[in-house]
Amino acid sequence: MPTGLYRDAHLGIRARLRELEARIRDREAEVTDAFWESLDAEVRAHLARLKASVGKIDATSLDELAAAEGALSQYASKLDALIRQLPAVEEEWREVPADVADPPDIRPRPWALRFDAEGAHQAERLFEAAVRERDRAAEIMAPRRGAMLARFRDRDAPFALRGQVISDNNGNVVDVALHLVTSISRATPPLSLRHETMLHAFGKVLGVKREVDVGDDSFDGLFFVESTKDAVERLLPPQVRAQLMALARYDIPTLVVDPRAQTASLRWRFEPNAKALDAAVRVLASIREAGGVVRFLASSLRASG
Repeated sequence: MPTGLYRDAHLGIRARLRELEARIRDREAEVTDAFWESLDAEVRAHLARLKASVGKIDATSLDELAAAEGALSQYASKLDALIRQLPAVEEEWREVPADVADPPDIRPRPWALRFDAEGAHQAERLFEAAVRERDRAAEIMAPRRGAMLARFRDRDAPFALRGQVISDNNGNVVDVALHLVTSISRATPPLSLRHETMLHAFGKVLGVKREVDVGDDSFDGLFFVESTKDAVERLLPPQVRAQLMALARYDIPTLVVDPRAQTASLRWRFEPNAKALDAAVRVLASIREAGGVVRFLASSLRASG
């Protein structure tokens, strides 16, 4: 084979590779960081493996160049397909499920199940009364002694509440573990809130904990919040913080906003009562209504579209 033709083959494939690289760069500029974060880990890893072939544009082997062209062509095609789907995906992410799955079963330690029957019945009566005050049509079940489950609606939102009686070593009922959940959209930003402990305070001093202060000393001193500043402003406005403080009069709750699971949940321990449940429902309903903003396409494309 003449030397000139061999060089032309290399030059041609390198030119195609550089065209692919430019096309990929332009397409990547069309999406936001949120787009990449939204992808499943396996998809993201697969795309990263394909794109790694960009580093082989200057390879001397024709086989390596051909393999790189194939990988980058696949990457560009997959990226094109994902971008075409983005308007529909954004719409899906903004949708809020009309129903919510029951909270996980609360399984206390074996010794904590030895409670007196009257104490358990009293807890079950209080649980039902608190739920009925919110929704007369609520569905209430007792899967086993000392365990309660309710499904109800409030503010046009679905709720599921699970309760489990907890006793001391003598069988006296000391608490009811409660777990309330509702559904949220995938666009809702993630957030975790729990009791501010000495360990958290120590970590904050060292700078090893990603805590966000809301600017309210009484609230910040009681709760440890992990999220972003924007998410805290959206999901924990003053009225929601006030309800969390009201719930903390009974027990300091744990709040988890999990957009991947499409749930927001509150956990606390106390005897069931209408005021505590009212505060918990208000918190979760407000978070559900606040939702989030999802932007997978760059603003310049959105404006031109």
